[in-house]
Amino acid sequence: MQSIGVPQGSTPTFIEDSVGAVCPHWWTEGCGEMDSLFGTCANCLEATANVLEPISDAIWCLGSPCAFPLIFCFDSDPHTNETSGWAVSMLGAPCRRPISCCFAITCPNLAQWEVRRRALGGDMSRYTLWQGQHDGPHCLARYCDGAPITIRSGTYGESDCPHAFLCFEVWLLGGICSPCCSFNVSRNMMKDERGLGTDPTEARQEKCVGFFGECFRNCQQLACCVGCAGCIIGCCAPGGEGSQECSGEAGRASRACFSIAHTLWRGIWSVKIIAIGCMSAQMIHEDMEIKNSLIQSEPKSMEMDRGSNAEIGLDTKK
Repeated sequence: MQSIGVPQGSTPTFIEDSVGAVCPHWWTEGCGEMDSLFGTCANCLEATANVLEPISDAIWCLGSPCAFPLIFCFDSDPHTNETSGWAVSMLGAPCRRPISCCFAITCPNLAQWEVRRRALGGDMSRYTLWQGQHDGPHCLARYCDGAPITIRSGTYGESDCPHAFLCFEVWLLGGICSPCCSFNVSRNMMKDERGLGTDPTEARQEKCVGFFGECFRNCQQLACCVGCAGCIIGCCAPGGEGSQECSGEAGRASRACFSIAHTLWRGIWSVKIIAIGCMSAQMIHEDMEIKNSLIQSEPKSMEMDRGSNAEIGLDTKK
């Protein structure tokens, strides 16, 4: 690999002075004493990159809705049963409420506005920001009292305009995760108030997302560490052939790791959006079933037929 030249005098003096004792030929020979070690590292990184790049190309399907069946590779919680108290299972909900499921997948923000309204039983006067489930210090407030942001639901005037606040919640307040945050609040609220459990498929989805989320974070951290190390080596030893080769191969391995992490990130979001669509349809079906049962249980007024009244009157006269 062709070495990258650095113009003389472009390096800060304090850096040259601090490393001069360790590496006398810092900018001219590129730490020639360690150049062979850098070359060995470059060979290892090249072999690693040759493995990671085909993997990043092969797992493209994991970054699409095709990743959803992977949730069945994970076991459900032992305390769950077929429906866990729901009127229909999570997997059966799309068949019972296909329009609601498709709407929740394609328009998650609008769908979560409707899901929250149903979770509240149509009574928007009960609405508070995230229903109080995210109250407390966040961001800098966790480390410094008085710093932003501390959430106190019910103190922002939600009762005056609950529909507008709910729109802000499902669109903006949680950033890119706004519909997911809003959905989790509605799901937990409906479970608690109606005594419902965790659906087995829901438990599998949570385990799947947790597992691949950990893989995503590990790939990101590895990519950052390898990329930064390669950049430092390339900048600190511009005159060494082995160091420059090591820097190039480190960048290559880092890009492959980032590609894998990006694929996993897209797959996680695909699984979550599909799961939210299924569970939103399940919640809407649950709400409609309860309303139907209430209507059917109302006492019906019984009216006596006029002909029967006339016959009763004649019998009385006789």
